[in-house]
Amino acid sequence: MIADALKLSVYFGDSLATGGELTSDALMRCFAEHGLAVAALFRGIEGFGINRRIHAVRLPDLSSDLPLLAMAGDSRERIEGVLDDLDRVVPRGLVTLEHARLATGEDVARAEFPQGPGRAAKLTIYCGRGERAGGGPAYREAVEVLRRHSAAGATVLLGVDGVYRGRREQARLFGRNGNVPLAIISVGAADVLRRSLPHIHECLEQPIVTLEGIALLKHDGRLLEPPPSVEDAAGEPGSWQTLRIYTRETAQVEGRALYTELTRRLREAGAAGATTIRGEWGFSSDEPPHGDRLGRFASHAPTYTVYIDRPAKVAELWPIVDELTAEHGIVTSLLVPGYRERADGIAAGRLPRSNA
Repeated sequence: MIADALKLSVYFGDSLATGGELTSDALMRCFAEHGLAVAALFRGIEGFGINRRIHAVRLPDLSSDLPLLAMAGDSRERIEGVLDDLDRVVPRGLVTLEHARLATGEDVARAEFPQGPGRAAKLTIYCGRGERAGGGPAYREAVEVLRRHSAAGATVLLGVDGVYRGRREQARLFGRNGNVPLAIISVGAADVLRRSLPHIHECLEQPIVTLEGIALLKHDGRLLEPPPSVEDAAGEPGSWQTLRIYTRETAQVEGRALYTELTRRLREAGAAGATTIRGEWGFSSDEPPHGDRLGRFASHAPTYTVYIDRPAKVAELWPIVDELTAEHGIVTSLLVPGYRERADGIAAGRLPRSNA
């Protein structure tokens, strides 16, 4: 299948409850009941939202309310069909919609990227955590395919819950967790990522991918496309804008992890919110793929930070992102045509529907 699709992202805290159960459980069950093509829940390591408080896994900021990110993808009709239940299930947090193209199974090999706001593309690949290829984890083989084809970078995010191959799959402490979904997020030139798709199809059993056009702003300190401006959103009133920053835990700025300093500086400058997820495996440029390995004191795991705000605020705070990524990291940009933010009974924004 190849179809125009929507990507749904939900940002909330892991202590949030709905009707006597954790919101994360209620949300994943909701996605499964609606039969979405794919959905995955990721645990963050640091972030802040509307309450302005930073929640992190590090001392002294160790938090009992770490950020969560749920991502789901399917046709516009199916994603729009889940929105009413989503309103009921998620009482507090940020929900965004993005345009994408969805491809599954054998059709992944012939999928094409849609036009985007810039000259680059983003490929998100979903597969099972336990899939094998080439004698090792299938996700590592897929990352190597992307690296051989000169993608700018790739980051693997391990899901802890989700919907994959039509079934709800949850990670268990003593389980095999083979079909719990993970996401491989890769960015680069559209033609480069397009050439990798037949090989991705060969190394994964039943891949599900989303394809998006994006602006690739920076790569390892080099400015590749113009930085965000308010004019970028002039044709889409009411839009929000997202910056995604791909780096790794060993990247330092003034003695702090780059992602930690980025979170602190954005919060102090009045940003709406940011979430960082620790990756399992990945690469940037032509470096060997990296992650945690035995015998290493410092973590080389990749990190994935999402900053979402009004376009005017993103343009205002761009110098902070630009300064902190002067030597390392990949920075991308995309307008978010639909968002809804809720907190303490107050809601802002809307999630537009095709029949509205």
